[in-house]
Amino acid sequence: MPSDRHRHLGRLLRTTTFRFALIYLGLFIGSVLLVLWLIYWSTAGFLAGQADTGIREDMQALADRYRTGGMASLAEAVNERGMGNASSIYILSAGSGATLAGNQFWPKGVDEAGWANLPVKDPSSGQVRPGDVRALIAVLPGGYRVLVGRDLGEVRVLRERLERVIGWSMGLALVLGLVGGLAMSRVWLRRLDGVTRTAEAIREGMLVSRVPLTGSGDEFDQLAHTLNAMLDRIEALVAGIRHVSQGIAHDLRTPLTRLRTRLELALMHDTVENPREVLEAAIEEVDHLLATFRALLAIAEVESGGNLPIAPVPLDTLALSTGELYDAVAEDQGITFTMAVEATGPAATVQGNRQLLGQALANLLDNALKYTPEGGHVSLTVTADGPSRVKVTVADNGPGIPAEDRERVRERFFRLDRDQARPGSGLGLSLVDAVAQRHGGTLVLDDNGPGLKAQLLLPVG
Repeated sequence: MPSDRHRHLGRLLRTTTFRFALIYLGLFIGSVLLVLWLIYWSTAGFLAGQADTGIREDMQALADRYRTGGMASLAEAVNERGMGNASSIYILSAGSGATLAGNQFWPKGVDEAGWANLPVKDPSSGQVRPGDVRALIAVLPGGYRVLVGRDLGEVRVLRERLERVIGWSMGLALVLGLVGGLAMSRVWLRRLDGVTRTAEAIREGMLVSRVPLTGSGDEFDQLAHTLNAMLDRIEALVAGIRHVSQGIAHDLRTPLTRLRTRLELALMHDTVENPREVLEAAIEEVDHLLATFRALLAIAEVESGGNLPIAPVPLDTLALSTGELYDAVAEDQGITFTMAVEATGPAATVQGNRQLLGQALANLLDNALKYTPEGGHVSLTVTADGPSRVKVTVADNGPGIPAEDRERVRERFFRLDRDQARPGSGLGLSLVDAVAQRHGGTLVLDDNGPGLKAQLLLPVG
């Protein structure tokens, strides 16, 4: 167990989250240190500056007393100021160093005029008082000297307290930062472990696995939602591939068997009256197989999202040109075919691939004509569906598609039971649906009462 804890701790320390927490901690400590240093410098410096100002003012006042009253008045002023003032120092001494007035003895080694930092001996105890003394010395005629000073012990105590506060603050920030970094790393690592476990399950073939959501709506939940949507798409694509494989194995087995049988008959010259007809039938089977594979490749190309050429496509012009090709087919089958284009120009122009859109329209018209009986009616219309969409509708009065099968007919190789004997591969509407999604649109299948109404809705622009 201890080794497991050590490994877990080592893993936490190696996480990117912990590294980011350390970087943030370094920046935070640096910022706090700078702020505290500014506070320290401004506080201690301000107090020291105030002490210097007070010393200058006192020295100036003593100088005024000396000018107006002479030495006697100066000595009296020094004694008055020094009496009962423990934090301030006032000394008047003779040239020999003897103290004439004041509340302290003249410090040794201090002879020249100017500023000085020095310890001062307490006259009552004879001991040197702790703390720095900031002093200003002035030399008078006759060798007399005046010293005015302030005991900065309180400033030193404040400075030491600030230094301790800064030290404790840095230590506390470091500890809290490390603990917070470990806690954040543990939480984030737990969330990432969910993604890792899901990825491992997907790698093992469990495509139904999904990244767990906490419901917090944070960035991890958004990432999990995106990954789950991607996994849903992957599962759908894999299911589609599986379905295509099964469809190919099922739907192509019969035509391949017929093709093999006809080729074998063609080899039996003695028993076949017209080998040419057998070979032509075999070629027809091959053409059917090639058409099926072309449709599969087209669907795969559309769904793969490859670099298809995209340009403005006027659906009104495309619908008219495609409809003209099927007008003759409808006439040959005894079917009435009408076209109506109500949306034109920008209202019918989409950004897309002209070839794919033309193939989708051709598939819809081909299906409509295939299932419409003689004497029936097929219509092609292009109308606006609001300000941002255009609608291409192909309607017929054939048998239609039951409501419960309108979603399934979009699947590859799906065919209604009634259509099993008809030629076809069950890929026409699959291609149309793929083209619609590739262009940001939808394919809507509805009842035409009777018949089928297929609506291709595409965004204009």
